[in-house]
Amino acid sequence: MYGAPARIRDLTADLVEHWEARRERMEAFVGVSEEPGGAAGKAMIVCATRDICVSVYDALRELRPEWHSDEVDKGSMKIVFSSDSRKDPERLRTHALRGSQRKAVINRAKDPDDALELLIVNNMLLTGFDAPPIHTMYLDRPLKGANLMQALARVNRRFRSKQDGLLVGYAPLTENLQRAIAEYSEPDQEDRTLGQDIDRALDELRNEYEILDGILHGWDWRGRLAKPSQRAFIEAALSTANHLRDPRTPGNNPETLDNPNETLSRRFREHAHRLERFFALAGSSADIGSRFPDQPQWKRDIQFLVEVRAYMAKLDAMDREARGLPVARDVALYLAQLTSAVVETGGVTDLFAEAGLETADLTHLNDALVAQLQKSDTPHLAAEALRRLVEQKMREVTRHNVVRQTAFSDRLQDLMVKYMRQQLTSAEIIAKLVEMAKEIANDAKRGDQFDPRLSNDELAFYDAVADLGSARELMGDEVLSGIARDLVVQIRKNLKPDWIAREPVRAKLRSTIKRLLARHGYPPAQAPAAIDLVLKQMEHFANEWAADGNAGA
Repeated sequence: MYGAPARIRDLTADLVEHWEARRERMEAFVGVSEEPGGAAGKAMIVCATRDICVSVYDALRELRPEWHSDEVDKGSMKIVFSSDSRKDPERLRTHALRGSQRKAVINRAKDPDDALELLIVNNMLLTGFDAPPIHTMYLDRPLKGANLMQALARVNRRFRSKQDGLLVGYAPLTENLQRAIAEYSEPDQEDRTLGQDIDRALDELRNEYEILDGILHGWDWRGRLAKPSQRAFIEAALSTANHLRDPRTPGNNPETLDNPNETLSRRFREHAHRLERFFALAGSSADIGSRFPDQPQWKRDIQFLVEVRAYMAKLDAMDREARGLPVARDVALYLAQLTSAVVETGGVTDLFAEAGLETADLTHLNDALVAQLQKSDTPHLAAEALRRLVEQKMREVTRHNVVRQTAFSDRLQDLMVKYMRQQLTSAEIIAKLVEMAKEIANDAKRGDQFDPRLSNDELAFYDAVADLGSARELMGDEVLSGIARDLVVQIRKNLKPDWIAREPVRAKLRSTIKRLLARHGYPPAQAPAAIDLVLKQMEHFANEWAADGNAGA
């Protein structure tokens, strides 16, 4: 009965439809290979006999010919079963693998970046085989007891952002699974996540939907979605992200919360992640509509809530990049797989484009642009975008300059703290950020004011000795710029490749700096602090200088 041609035809048609929807939903959790037809995770198909394995393969090949390849290291699906070349018929021998070939296929199944998606098996690989990228098992043979639990364990390995595995039963499953669980210890039986029916995922999906709707209470996101405009979805997502991130939105001020980390925006992200997780599990269920009898637009709503979360994740990642911090691998992977219309529009850059800028930079920040940004429908996102732009330019301009980088960073931090505490409005913070942006842009040309001109290296050491106490007032820029030039020459001359690990080298550099400052008449009261700051400044150049040919031998 299991191998009847009509049944194989219906089974594979259902399987293809289910798998293509399932892998699309899982992209956000496991990523996708860059190879043509790359896999968003893997699935196992467990058949009752080896002959049925081949029948299933052939039926799948007829439906999706591009999944097939005669080459062991190519193709989206492979059969792995034991074979006897002397007794097996030709249709089985076609799929028989030698030891090295079988190992190659198994390695492909374990490799998350390999294009292999479907592993078709009969008895092999149901026990002792661990491939974390596998997130779905299609079970088309009766299994019981320990064998069933072992098979189930093939899909429950956590991997990247994957937290759940899905077992799809084409053969009798539920009763056998409950009996198998009953054979395990009490703690195993009490584990509510083990062997749960899809109904629980549907209940959790509706629950997360309700929580998110509650988080957005008072914000007419459905009304914005219903507007007769091609950009309604994008504009609704932008404005909702703005609402969720805006410090003026109730629940976003950490100082008024029992737990400062439980801001409205963070709660939204966490519950939207759970919504996406349970939709990935239960989205193909025929019963899903029964959970939303009062919400005819539930599918659009879920897509929208997930899109807003994706947009907020994109903004968070951009914030980290602007500060020069790494983006967590799972977040980077999640963002890399997004097909969101919102994200594909170019994200925050569109805010500048709509305000009259082709490219977001600091050279076009005029009063007209400021006025447009202040009148934006998403003023908080505009302020965030400007802050990122300022931070990126600041890091670029003050790349090795400890003094200026610290000064600008402190000022920027102070501005944002006042804004988050609602001591500044969106319009006020935009104006102040633009003012600071212009100052940073001008800072890049500050070395031109000296005669002769100070290079960026020399300017960094000038700031280290000029901004302490009354040094600038007592000595003047001409003397201080001369000290900076001499410091660059002497430090490069005496720097050793392994200076940081050799105390004698550090002591000699400190002594050299001390004598140089004294020779130029640097104020003795400020000298100790200046020496420490010069050494700290030197650390930002040391690796480059020690690596090139100008460092002392």
